[in-house]
Amino acid sequence: MRLLTSILLAILLHFTFETFAQTIHLKDYNIAEVKDATPVVVKAIEDAKAKGIRKIKFPKGTYHFYKTFAPDFYCAITNNDNGLKRTPFPIMGFHELEIDGNGAEFIFHGKMIPFIIENSENITIRNLSIDWEKPFYIEGEVIANNPDTKTFDVKINTDYKVANGHLYVVLERDDTPYEKDFGFRFAIPEGDQMEVGQNIFWDKKLKKPLYNTKLYQLNTRNIEAKELQEGIVRLKAKSKELPPVGAVLNSKGAYLFNRTSPAFRVFKTKNIIFNNVNVYHAGAMGLIAERSENIKLDAFNVKLREGSQRMVTTTADATHFCNNKGVITIKNCLFENMLDDATNIHGTYVRVNKVIDEYSVAVETYHPHQKGYLFGEAGDSVRIVDHNKLQPKTTSLALKEVKYVNEKISILTFHQSIKGKVELYNGIENISWNASAIIENNIIRNNRARSILLSTNQPVVIRNNYLSSQMSSIRITGDLRLWNESGPTNSVLIENNTFEDCLYGGNPNQSIILIDPQYKSKEMMDEKYKYCKDICIKNNVIKSFENSILTAQSVEGIEFTNNKIVQTNTYQAIFPKSPNVDLRNCSNVKISSNSFMKSNGEKGTLKVDGKTETFDLPPKSAFEFFSIMK
Repeated sequence: MRLLTSILLAILLHFTFETFAQTIHLKDYNIAEVKDATPVVVKAIEDAKAKGIRKIKFPKGTYHFYKTFAPDFYCAITNNDNGLKRTPFPIMGFHELEIDGNGAEFIFHGKMIPFIIENSENITIRNLSIDWEKPFYIEGEVIANNPDTKTFDVKINTDYKVANGHLYVVLERDDTPYEKDFGFRFAIPEGDQMEVGQNIFWDKKLKKPLYNTKLYQLNTRNIEAKELQEGIVRLKAKSKELPPVGAVLNSKGAYLFNRTSPAFRVFKTKNIIFNNVNVYHAGAMGLIAERSENIKLDAFNVKLREGSQRMVTTTADATHFCNNKGVITIKNCLFENMLDDATNIHGTYVRVNKVIDEYSVAVETYHPHQKGYLFGEAGDSVRIVDHNKLQPKTTSLALKEVKYVNEKISILTFHQSIKGKVELYNGIENISWNASAIIENNIIRNNRARSILLSTNQPVVIRNNYLSSQMSSIRITGDLRLWNESGPTNSVLIENNTFEDCLYGGNPNQSIILIDPQYKSKEMMDEKYKYCKDICIKNNVIKSFENSILTAQSVEGIEFTNNKIVQTNTYQAIFPKSPNVDLRNCSNVKISSNSFMKSNGEKGTLKVDGKTETFDLPPKSAFEFFSIMK
């Protein structure tokens, strides 16, 4: 009996040791005692990789990360700024790893990417928060304006600099004697001082973009600045109207130079989970994922820190997914106060730059933020798309080889002949890498731009969300003009959501739900071809002060049923003549069993406008025709 007990005890101790050995506890690395956690964490990650350890756990606390001892890697990050990026979490080539923050807060200093996750699988990030000591923008309250001089005064509460009549965003740099003596020589060329450029005004009390903020948006060039006293700067710039006293100016600097530091970079990684993660701030997106498969976000929050006076969380999208496959799950998340969308799920077209022979073409990325973008690899299936009509010109074509020439040009070689099927400037779409998505039980509010953008040929479910964005709440699109986002959306279910007071930014051509593939001109839209298919919008509550509820063009199959529309008086309608439902080149449309309540409690009616076909509007439907919500 004693022998048996001893054997069982030995087995238990063995498995306990094995389990413990699979975890690195950073308390054993004395992480709580260091000023800069970067070298400690880098060492722990190196040890985990060398020893096959599957988990790294932090003791609860606050840890500061500086870039001085962070390893760097060149990253071409779509829709962000490319370059050498430093990171304290280089998670690369792992087959299984969990980072458990145990409720820790990570505070970053200067331009760096907290997590770079590449060429890995089975990765879990949980129980941690990310913030920066100093933000990647200027922010300040308007304390005076003068219509005669067309100037306004701002009390700035972030780091700034006025030089040669211009205002600059000032980012955090190394705190060394050398930096203090000579850093000013390099701050501008290194992008740590940027002239104020892209900007938006916020409502200080509500902590959301100002109503009709488009009126106050400053021309991003030639903003004149004069420092009146420390912390107070007088600005003069072109805008439709001067910003009101009490509004808060936010500027993240110059376009194409202000997306340096996303919180999470994910590339070529499979099966990754984010759970109970807070991103309070980042100098770009909260999460950017490319060429990856099966990504789950559960309580991944991009939100304001409680008690913070900041207006802005991330300076770009909360989350962004490009050229992925499998399933993207976004649930139980809070996304607020971003300077761009809550999420964007899409592929990216490349353009034909040169037809080389009947099997090969040279293609180029088009938007500057897509340089170095990995469009495809051998074995992927693609198709050629007419760049004017957005119509496929071929069925599936298999890539035999992809030769990278430089960050803009690649050469694609096909197994099949493409003779007569391709011409200059045609788009090429990767149809192998499209993700389906489940977006449910989230709160999206108080951000510039949209809630959800979609361009994917896989099924998407948007369910049980609260959505309140400054522009369109859900936008389904595709284009071969600017961002070149692909591909045609084939199946979307939008149900049981609450939309509340969207469209308050004053941007034209918006709708709460906007389906608008981008044609160069209306003449290019072929009545026989529909870009999107099968979009079902049902059982939603839509609370709106603005008129435009649904705009759709080039869709085969729209169902808009059992929705409850409630007119609010939160704001005055900015575009009162807009139709409630506007349809162009759509077919198989069903609109029925919807209700509309005016702000005074009376039953109202809605206007359905536009030329379409096979339009089904049952005579007894509560959804009727009317010119303007009254």
